[in-house]
Amino acid sequence: MSEEESDKASEQQGSKLRITRRKFLWLGGLGTVGALAAGRFGFYSRQRWQGQVLAKWEAHTVAGAAEALIPDEPGRWPAVGPSPMEVAGNVDRYLQGMPRPMLREIRGMFALIEHGTVLGRRLMRFTRLSAEKRLDVLLAIRDRGDLFDQAFEGIRALCVVGWYQDDRTWKNLGYDGPQLERPAPPPVPAPDNAGPYAELVAEPGSNPRGVL
Repeated sequence: MSEEESDKASEQQGSKLRITRRKFLWLGGLGTVGALAAGRFGFYSRQRWQGQVLAKWEAHTVAGAAEALIPDEPGRWPAVGPSPMEVAGNVDRYLQGMPRPMLREIRGMFALIEHGTVLGRRLMRFTRLSAEKRLDVLLAIRDRGDLFDQAFEGIRALCVVGWYQDDRTWKNLGYDGPQLERPAPPPVPAPDNAGPYAELVAEPGSNPRGVL
């Protein structure tokens, strides 16, 4: 092969490998979409989740909402009480046995909160935001009104249920826990000077007259 033929063959091979501007833009766009999709639907914590009802991403959505709503100041998690993922675990137990139609609505609510950040022109999903920004997202959902505020009330109610299911949170409420046995009422002492009505005073612990 002559030198001229060799140069022509190299030029043809280079033209085959050269990417066009249109292909470059398409590949760039696909890469961007892929990165956004990964940011939306991937990169959840590797921490093992063993819920019976909630999927892993739903549990993280509950935990993220709890971190924004439970503290008096977002980002400062209370020292006493369950962790955010423990709140999600309590919510998972609470939802067990719920009717399927209700669970479908609840899952839709989780999806709205997790990926509804696009309504506020945010590229990142709810659980990848800071606690302060998550609170802003939740308040923005509430302020939209209509069915959006129901999503806010729903996630807040679930977070409260998940938080107060833990007995470590009861002390601040002054709640001693459920009483399985009601204490007997104290006996009523008979008056010292009942006079003519002494016979009408019942013995402590006795049933009223006429009760079998």
